[in-house]
Parts: sequence; structure tokens; C-alpha cells
Amino acid sequence: KTAEELEQVLGTSIQSGLTSAKAQEYLARDGPNELEKPPKPTLLMLFLMQLTGFVIILLLVAAIASIAVNATGPNNSDILSYTTGKAIFVIVVLNA
Repeated sequence: KTAEELEQVLGTSIQSGLTSAKAQEYLARDGPNELEKPPKPTLLMLFLMQLTGFVIILLLVAAIASIAVNATGPNNSDILSYTTGKAIFVIVVLNA
């Protein structure tokens, strides 16, 4: 549509804009000209988002690998052999 056609359809003027009455009518009908605010993330969501970083995922894989190697090694009954994997998990969770 041309500017003149839109001017007729919207009941406005290209030169002077909307009248106060027309602006109030649009405001009452359509509401304020604002974008909706996205909802704030929950604490659980923030925690989970912290765990999705590349370095964090590498650390989690390293912890799992450490525990798996110790579980299949000759000292699998020794509880202290799992210390490295447990420590990595604890540090990652505390950091998140």
C-alpha cells in the first residue's frame, strides 16, 4: 500500500501524526508499545546452564573416566583410589 492509503486506513496524518484521542484509542485497544519481558530463569535452570560449558563437560568426562579406570584397576576395592574422580565432581558442583 502507499503511504496515502495507509494514512486513510489508520485515520492519521503523515504530517502531524495521530491525534491524542486516536492515540488513546489505540492504547486502550492494543496496550502499550512494549516487548514482553522473558521470564527469569529459576535457580535450578541457572545451575543446569552452568553445567553445559565445554570445560565443565570435559571435567565431568574426566571424573567419570577416572572413576571407571579405578573401578576396573587392581586397587578397585581401595576407597582412596576414587579420590580424584570424586574431587573433580565436588569441585564442578561447587563451582556451578
